[in-house]
Amino acid sequence: MSSPPDTIYTNARVWTVNPEQSWAEAFAVQGGKFVAVGSTDDVVALAGEDTKLVDLKDKMVLPGLYDIHIHPRNWYVAAILAESVLGIPGDAGPEEAAKLIREYVEARPQLEYLFAHNLPAELFDGEPTAKWLDTAVSDRPAYVVTATGHEAVLNTAAMNLAGIDDETPDPRNGVIVRDPKTGQATGYMKQAAMGYYAVKWLPTLDVDTHAEGIRQVLPMFAKDGLTSIRWLHGEPKEVEALHKVATSDGLPLRVSVAWSYDAPTRAFQSTEDQLAGIKGFKKLFAPRLNPAFVKVNLDGIPTGTAAMVDPFLTEGNSASYDPLKGDDEENRGLIFYDKSGLANEIVRFEELGLSGMVFHAVGDRAVRVVLDAMEIAEQQLGSLKGRYQLAHAFIIADEDLPRFAKLNLTVEFSPVLWFPNPFNDVFNAMVGEERTAQVFRMRSVLNAGGRFVIASDGPLYMQAPLASIEAAVTRRDPINGGPQDAAASEAVTLPEAIAARTINSAYLDFAEDKLGSIETGKLADFVVLDRNLFEIPIEEVSEAEVLMTFVEGKVVFDAKGTTQ
Repeated sequence: MSSPPDTIYTNARVWTVNPEQSWAEAFAVQGGKFVAVGSTDDVVALAGEDTKLVDLKDKMVLPGLYDIHIHPRNWYVAAILAESVLGIPGDAGPEEAAKLIREYVEARPQLEYLFAHNLPAELFDGEPTAKWLDTAVSDRPAYVVTATGHEAVLNTAAMNLAGIDDETPDPRNGVIVRDPKTGQATGYMKQAAMGYYAVKWLPTLDVDTHAEGIRQVLPMFAKDGLTSIRWLHGEPKEVEALHKVATSDGLPLRVSVAWSYDAPTRAFQSTEDQLAGIKGFKKLFAPRLNPAFVKVNLDGIPTGTAAMVDPFLTEGNSASYDPLKGDDEENRGLIFYDKSGLANEIVRFEELGLSGMVFHAVGDRAVRVVLDAMEIAEQQLGSLKGRYQLAHAFIIADEDLPRFAKLNLTVEFSPVLWFPNPFNDVFNAMVGEERTAQVFRMRSVLNAGGRFVIASDGPLYMQAPLASIEAAVTRRDPINGGPQDAAASEAVTLPEAIAARTINSAYLDFAEDKLGSIETGKLADFVVLDRNLFEIPIEEVSEAEVLMTFVEGKVVFDAKGTTQ
C-alpha cells in the first residue's frame, strides 16, 4: 500500500467469506479496493491524516450480494407499457381477471388488440381457454401471458387472425393445447406456441427507452444488498441500452448478461437472427458490464412441460393438468434438445469466445441432457473454458449428483419456489410424494462435491436475498412461516447459504478473484446490516435490514436516502 487508505471502517462484525480469515473487526478501502482486513487496532494503524474513520458500531458487514438469475426488464417494461399492456394481479382468480380485462378494454376503445401479462393460471379450475377470454373481450384479438411467462391464452379473434384451427400443427418446442375429447384447439399455448402466437404482439421499446428503464430499475436492487446481478434473456436492444448507460451515466451495480437464444418466448424470431445479435457481444463490454453469457432452455416448467426421467402421475390431478406427451409417448414432458444438439451449441459458443451458458432445466431428464452434452462437448474440445450454470434444477436424479463436480457445472436454486402455493400444489400432485421430497437438492449437491448458487428468478415469486438465505437453511417460507418443505433434509448451513449468494456466484462471472469475499486486493463491494446474522435465530435473518450497500467503496444505497 503506497499511501494511506481513503476510508477505514471499524467496530464491525465482518463475515468475510474468506475461509482463512472468517471474521474481522475492521477493513480499509483505497481506490475502490480492500487494502486491509483485520483487527481494529491493526487496521487503524494504517490511517493517514486524510483517512476517514467510520465507526460501524457493531453492525454486520457482508460481501456484496449476488442475484445470478434475474429479469430486470420485466419491472420496467410493465411500468412503461402500463397504458397499453395490462398487468393482472397475482391473486386474481378467473372471474376477477376477466373483470379486469373487460374494464381495461372498455376504457381503451382505441386499442387494436389486448396484450396482458401475469395471469395466475394456477388459480383456474383447469387451464384458461379462448372461451373464458371471450367473455372478457371478443371484439378484438387478445393475448394474455401467464405469470410464469411460459404459457398464454388467446381469444377466438386472436386465433382466427393467426389462422389457428384444429389442424394447425404444434410449433417446434411448443404445444397448442387441444380438448382431449374433441381435439379442438382450446386457445391455450404452451412454451414456443406462446412465443410464436402471443409474445410477438408485445410492444417493443427502443434503445433509449430501455436505457431509461435501466436507470430506474437497477438502483432498486441495491436496497436489498445486491451489488452484482446476472440479467437473463438479454435481447439486443436492452444490451445496447445497458452499454449506453454504462458508458454514459455508469451502472450502479455490476451486470453480466446471458443472451436469449432459442428460447420459447422468442419463437417468433429465427435462431439465425438471435445468433447475429449474440455475435456482437465483444463490442458491448463496458465498465461493470459483461455481456458474455448465453441462456438456453432445455424444457418447460414444473406443471407438465418439465422433462422428466420418470413419467408424470395422472392419478388425483385435475384433468386440465394432464401431462403432455413426450418424445417417447410417455407422460414425461417436453425436451427441447437432445444431447448431441445441445453439445453442438456448447461448442459453437465456446468457439465464439463466450464465457459460459445458463441452462434452464427443471426436470431430471433435462438435467441429464445438459450433463451428457457437456461431456460430449468437452471430449470434442479437449476442455471447456466457459463456466456453466444449471438454472432451477427442481429434480436431480441420484446417479447424476457426482457429475456436477466432474464437469464443473454449478447448480442454481431459487428457494421461494418450493413453498406452499397453488403453483407448487399442482407440481407436487403431478410428481408424487417421493419426488417432492427431493426438490432443490442443495445438501446433496454439496455432499457430492458440487457447487450451488441461490438466485431469485425475479420478479416471479420475487424473494429478497436475505430471505432466500434464511429459506435455504430452514426450508420454510421466511415470510409466511409454516412447515418445512418435503425436502427438509436438503437444508444447508448459514455459511453455505451466504457463500451461494457471494463467492459461488462470483465464480460464475469469472470474478472470484475480485469479488465475493472481503479480502485484501478485492474490489470493495460490501453490505452493512443492522444485526449479526450469526447471533439471531435463523428465522429472523429475513428481517435483517440492509443499512447501506457499497460498490467499489462508494455508497449505492443508504437506508436514510439512496445515493448513486
